[in-house]
Amino acid sequence: MFSFIKSLFVTNEDKKKGQGFLDSGNYSDAVAHFKAALEKSPGDSGMLLNISQALFELKNYEDAVPYLKTAAEKASSINPVPAIMLGFALYKLDRLDEAGEALKTALKIDSKHPAAHYYTGLLNLKQGNVDSATDSFEEVISEKPTFIQARLLAIGEMYIIDSERKKKGQQ
Repeated sequence: MFSFIKSLFVTNEDKKKGQGFLDSGNYSDAVAHFKAALEKSPGDSGMLLNISQALFELKNYEDAVPYLKTAAEKASSINPVPAIMLGFALYKLDRLDEAGEALKTALKIDSKHPAAHYYTGLLNLKQGNVDSATDSFEEVISEKPTFIQARLLAIGEMYIIDSERKKKGQQ
């Protein structure tokens, strides 16, 4: 709690520099400055997410996981975003069971969050659970009709799956 309050009042030059590097696409320097800022404000959830975002841009999901686990624990029942990001990182690492648990946690916090349903849909597709994936994508579209990724992905994946089923039926 104290670190959060401290982070509100302490101007952190590394945090500013890290944000500048993140905004300009210099992700390695962003990570370095965000880590230095985190040392000055240990447990700063925003900083944990900033580090993770920069690591995502570097496609370094493995290194992002511990930061996201800590952020998700701190957010507990308040904010689903750290759990969603954790689920995505674990999905990218093919740690699918862990990804599913993280996304379930996110949906317990916010049962209508479009990104949580979207990544759950991707996870279900990867696991071959087409019906569950369809349900997840439909949930995204019903909550946020402009979530174009879900629409396009759902349409594309369903077309591919349907085509594969038809090919198998002809053999």
